[in-house]
Amino acid sequence: MQWKKLCQSYLTEARWFYNGYTPGLEEYLENAWTSVGGQAGIVHAYTLQDGLDGRKSVSVDHSLKHGGELIYWSSLITRLSNDLGTCKAESARGDTAKSTECYMAEAGVSREEAMEHVKCLLRRSWKKLNEESLKSSMPRSMMKMCLNMARTSHCLYQHGDGIGTSSGATKDLLMSPIVQTIN
Repeated sequence: MQWKKLCQSYLTEARWFYNGYTPGLEEYLENAWTSVGGQAGIVHAYTLQDGLDGRKSVSVDHSLKHGGELIYWSSLITRLSNDLGTCKAESARGDTAKSTECYMAEAGVSREEAMEHVKCLLRRSWKKLNEESLKSSMPRSMMKMCLNMARTSHCLYQHGDGIGTSSGATKDLLMSPIVQTIN
């Protein structure tokens, strides 16, 4: 089911791209939290994670039903972080519109203003993720996966595209504990 949703979200983005359509920010985010792959990744990672007895104490279906908000907010943080880090390079390449471009077109604002708006959405999303993590009934291991996915994406994209076109900041961050002496 998760793969079906993921593929459908990719098809939606492909239709937008090939039709030259730029959705409004809300429409974009309704699709983008899925297209980032967080939900499918978390569900599959949890399914592959073995418990002490080889069985899951809580089913994936139960976790999705009672922890869906946590997965949603962590996926949204992943998407917004990615969009902020990659928007300039992807826009220059002519890729699909990201949250910043959607907001620019919708609100008629500059890229800088759109980026500030998306940063505000990112801060609100972190607040919601933290609130949800306190009240979630999903298994602790799945909750940690959600939190760590959001943390990792925020770290990777905080200085631009930490994967594709890194300026070196991400490499320095990852190498510093290994190469430099820890005091």
